[in-house]
Amino acid sequence: MDEDIHRLLEAQGGAGSVTQLLVAGASRRVVDETVRRGDLVRVRNDAVILREALASSTPWERRGLTVRAVGHSLAPAGSGSHALSHQSALMIHDLPYFGEGDLVHLVRTDAHRGRRDATIFVHGPVPGWAVEEVDGLRVVGPALAALQVAQSCGPEAGIVCLDGVLRRAEDQDLHDMGQRHGPSRASVIEQVDCLLESSIMTRTRHVSTVLELMDGRSQSVGESRSRWLLHLLGFGRATPQFEIRDRTTLYGVVDLKLADHAVIVEFDGTTKYTGPGDLLAEKRREDQIRDLGYEVVRLTWSDLAHPRLVRQKILAAIARAQARSRVG
Repeated sequence: MDEDIHRLLEAQGGAGSVTQLLVAGASRRVVDETVRRGDLVRVRNDAVILREALASSTPWERRGLTVRAVGHSLAPAGSGSHALSHQSALMIHDLPYFGEGDLVHLVRTDAHRGRRDATIFVHGPVPGWAVEEVDGLRVVGPALAALQVAQSCGPEAGIVCLDGVLRRAEDQDLHDMGQRHGPSRASVIEQVDCLLESSIMTRTRHVSTVLELMDGRSQSVGESRSRWLLHLLGFGRATPQFEIRDRTTLYGVVDLKLADHAVIVEFDGTTKYTGPGDLLAEKRREDQIRDLGYEVVRLTWSDLAHPRLVRQKILAAIARAQARSRVG
């Protein structure tokens, strides 16, 4: 492979556009030959990815590479016609996202109409003030991207995305000011209000639900999805990052606590435990939580796909908590 092609794409995480390569001095013949050899993979006519980057990537990372390749083709920094949006923008912002489909989402920024094909979904236009430049790409801001997901994919996806936006803002508040609710979080709320007052976003039922339930204390996609499912199943608004303590001692912080019952819900992702010692420590922690009067329910990614099973687990835990209370 031409060394300059490799260096340019590697500097961009493994993805870019043919136009970039030509501007950088590569010939069309060399680019086409590199594609024919398989060292470059074309995802669109003008969007390419290094084969080595794809070979070593997870499905999530491959989706991100496709977004970056299309972004460098249609929404490079300094260009005025497109910007990445929805889940695609959140990928570039390095924020959590959730929602169906593998399409790359963009918006027009030149007042022209959108379009859709097998790779991209170009939505209607947004004004220039709603767009920023991140890592060489034009993207809509995080708050707008999260609301777009809520509007197009529903409340579960929207809550995941807006929780992530709020969590980053609140983490920045803690870093900058030593307190939980500072100007960064306030800025996100202000942005949301501004977007809803403008013609960009409409306060649909889904958007209203997301705004009511969003909570930056959720620490992961799994926790946000668990919180939404508990709400959907009628168990009320669970409290994220609930502190387990008695009068003098903090014993730990758990993922979720049901609003009206002494029931704790913990979400177990795939990377939570790294060895037998972690499992033993978690068992001791859970025993301690039960000793303090709580019932514990553990949910996994698989459980989230089976709401009936989750409902049965929660109802059983509530029954145990109520029986424990009567005995106590």
